Amino acid sequence: MSGNDSTQDRLGQRGTYFFLSYAHSPPLEGILRADPDRWVRTFFSDLENSVQRRASATSQLDPGFFDQNIPLNSNWKASLTRALSSAEVFVPLYSPSYFARSWPGKEWAAFQQRVRDSGLSEPLRRFAPVLWVPLPAGQDPPGLDEALAVDAPAAYAENGLCALLRLTPYRESYRLIVDRLAAQIVELAEVTPLPRSAAPDFDDVTSPFEPGLTVSVFTVIVAAPARADLPAERDPTGYGDRGVDWRPYTRDQSLSLAEYAAWVAEQLDFAVQIRGLGNVAGAAHGTPGVVIIDPWLLASAERTHDLESLVDGLPSWVMPLLILDAEDKERGGRLAEQAQAMLGKPTTGRTELAKRATAGVTSLRDFVSLMPALIAEAERQYLRYGPVQNFTAHGGSRPVLAPDGLPAGSIPPPQSSEEDQPDAQS
Repeated sequence: MSGNDSTQDRLGQRGTYFFLSYAHSPPLEGILRADPDRWVRTFFSDLENSVQRRASATSQLDPGFFDQNIPLNSNWKASLTRALSSAEVFVPLYSPSYFARSWPGKEWAAFQQRVRDSGLSEPLRRFAPVLWVPLPAGQDPPGLDEALAVDAPAAYAENGLCALLRLTPYRESYRLIVDRLAAQIVELAEVTPLPRSAAPDFDDVTSPFEPGLTVSVFTVIVAAPARADLPAERDPTGYGDRGVDWRPYTRDQSLSLAEYAAWVAEQLDFAVQIRGLGNVAGAAHGTPGVVIIDPWLLASAERTHDLESLVDGLPSWVMPLLILDAEDKERGGRLAEQAQAMLGKPTTGRTELAKRATAGVTSLRDFVSLMPALIAEAERQYLRYGPVQNFTAHGGSRPVLAPDGLPAGSIPPPQSSEEDQPDAQS
């Protein structure tokens, strides 16, 4: 792809009035289908509608960009970069997590670099921050004073906009702030439009907020055969030169399953390592993680033995996830039953969520829906039972692992049942 083609790919076809940036929340324990960021979605919808009401009838811009609306079959990071390349205004939802995590800071940095490259003398004018959750005393991020100074109700500065959205007595104050923000966005976009220009690649920027602590490591293990290792009767479509390249839902997938899992884990501020079954080397014990399993791996006696060895010693903080082919009722179905029997042993069937994962998923949508809950559960299990290096990191809620993912001073996991252990907040 040429440089011009690459730039056009990043810019996409249409721009947006605003890009919404926020800190993703991990799913709550025991709640699989609930959206932990539902209030963010509600706010986005309200702001989008308010912008649309104020937008010029001749505008060629879409109202807003929200990453939860990226199609499942997209290359998500490429979609994010295109959105950052074509948005007029950047709307960050300030919260303690926003400045403690690297992901939202990278969004900020990519947009800011694009604005600077455009030659604007005041890049921060293109940022319209929102106080989503009150910040610790002394924390004064860019643009917050201006956001709070213009006709903002006192309850906004005291409680944050999320609280005003959720509490009925403050609903009018909430609408006032949303409408004022929408007017600001439309004025900036239509009076002083930002030149369309490519934002830097998302992976090439770093957060300017300096969280100060290394993010934790999360391991994605892919137990799938490479194309060359498939038996003759297996359709090779979706398999790659390596097991980690596996794309079972080829009609829907732009990325491998490992890359989809890594995307979700990175949003929750993990540094992700992707490994094939033959390259685990202790990583299954030293970090929280998932094992993505293709039943066709069991067509090989040698690889069956490798998977059995991994599963037999799998700690509770590494979650096995079985990927099923709903159209393969013959040998694939028998291999799936064999894999489910292997994963159903007492050493691996620990929680309801683990049982759901070992029962298997049959679509990319189910995989993506389940993955955040699996990642959050793996972290909770690690905090309860794992060889934690430093419980005080990230405000006492998340361990910081050594660069190789193996904590120094490791201790063995407790032998008592889960009910006997104190709960840990993730």
